[in-house]
Amino acid sequence: MPNHRGVLLRWLCFFVFSLAALGLVPKAVAQFGTANIVGTVRDASGAVIPKAKVTIEDPSRGYVRHLETGSTGSYAIYSIPIGTYNITVEAQGFKKVVQSNVVLTTGQTQRVDVTLEVGAVTQEVTVQGNLPHVQTENGAISSVITGEQISQLEINGRNFVRLALLVPGAVPDNSLQTSTVGVAANNNISFNGSRTQYNNWMIDGAPNTDEGSASTFNTYPNLDSIAEFRISTSNYGAEYGHHSGAQIDVVTKSGTNKFHGDVFEFLRNDALDANDWFVNGNTIGVPKAPKTPLKQNEYGWTLGGPFYIPGLYNTKKDKTFFFWSEDWRKIRNGNPLSSGVPSLLERQGDFSQCDPNSSNYNKVVASGCVLPTVNGVTYDNINQVPGLNPQEIVNATDLLNAFVPLPNSGPVGWTLAATSATNWREDQVRVDQNISDKAHVFVRFTHDSWDTLSVPSLWTWSNYDTIKTPFNGPGKSAVLNVTYNFTPSLMNEFIMGYT
Repeated sequence: MPNHRGVLLRWLCFFVFSLAALGLVPKAVAQFGTANIVGTVRDASGAVIPKAKVTIEDPSRGYVRHLETGSTGSYAIYSIPIGTYNITVEAQGFKKVVQSNVVLTTGQTQRVDVTLEVGAVTQEVTVQGNLPHVQTENGAISSVITGEQISQLEINGRNFVRLALLVPGAVPDNSLQTSTVGVAANNNISFNGSRTQYNNWMIDGAPNTDEGSASTFNTYPNLDSIAEFRISTSNYGAEYGHHSGAQIDVVTKSGTNKFHGDVFEFLRNDALDANDWFVNGNTIGVPKAPKTPLKQNEYGWTLGGPFYIPGLYNTKKDKTFFFWSEDWRKIRNGNPLSSGVPSLLERQGDFSQCDPNSSNYNKVVASGCVLPTVNGVTYDNINQVPGLNPQEIVNATDLLNAFVPLPNSGPVGWTLAATSATNWREDQVRVDQNISDKAHVFVRFTHDSWDTLSVPSLWTWSNYDTIKTPFNGPGKSAVLNVTYNFTPSLMNEFIMGYT
């Protein structure tokens, strides 16, 4: 029976080696959604220990890597998934040291130096945490928005872009819109005074910005599917060469060896709100202003864990993991609209309210009104103009009634809290695979479906609710990430993104 797993692994090695031949970077590598660990192993006198065995392991994901210190006693591992790791160091003639609960965040380079004591290898020294959290391996100025902040902070609209305002130097543009997602939202935030369009927003190491406008995204990941994200505002490495502004790297959640997930619904409703101040202020002669419609429902679920078949595949739950997220939004928002409209008499062709000599004269209506003049003769009513075709007057009246609403705020004022309907859905799946103790791969696919009816119409100067724009905005995003350790000191990472 052919060894399909061995064939697959050999082809993967060939594929990764071919990519590596195009350019290996042994010392400085990109950190897109991953982290690095570096350190030096010494004895109690401070002398370095070469050829010490270093094992880095995340038990919850079955991730294991084996290293060996060099002639200077140093070791390094790059582009490993974020998470909580145990680091074990062994050398002949010394006690084994286990540094546990080393927490790695995205884009971080964590230094873990280890001091070995003389003794038998069978003896073990366990060290819990207590690692420095100050970034000492590079000069990048960055901040991490943690998973706890994402899950615990109240965010109007549940749009992760809003959390970027937590970092120093972040200033929102007046047009920033984060109370929704999809094509109606944007990412207009300036970091350290740079233009809002200069920022580079990535998800799992792949660009997610709509490069046509540079102010919105192709996909908006569900908050409950985001593990964390890092915002680097200056002094970051050359690997971030796409944009000159801030670099924002969002990392999605992956499955672990235990099942976990949630079910959620978030609600906003105008029954719980006061009316819009501008609607009240623009309403004249009406005892009660129309209520601004607002109904927002966001609901969905997430589920992550190991993929296994009892007794047949992944029985130790350390090979294949998945994380599945579904998110729906039903939004019925009101846009306060107000504009001038013809009076009831003007709609019939009667402009006597504009004539100071008429008994119907009205100062409010007359403001900005011009009486019709034909051949030097001024008329109060267009029906008095000789030679006009009555059918043309009927056609004009029908057109006016179809597109210009009746006054409802004074004789020539109109105001309304128009309703815009939006339906949005997101499907997202991520699969992680530990192919061996040298190879790891993950793939993530996101599909957003956006369907809205904009009131008033988009890209026009319309102020009325009589013209609407149906707008569909689907978005797709996919990432493939492959890492392979050729030797304890040689690693290659390949990232391919589609959006």
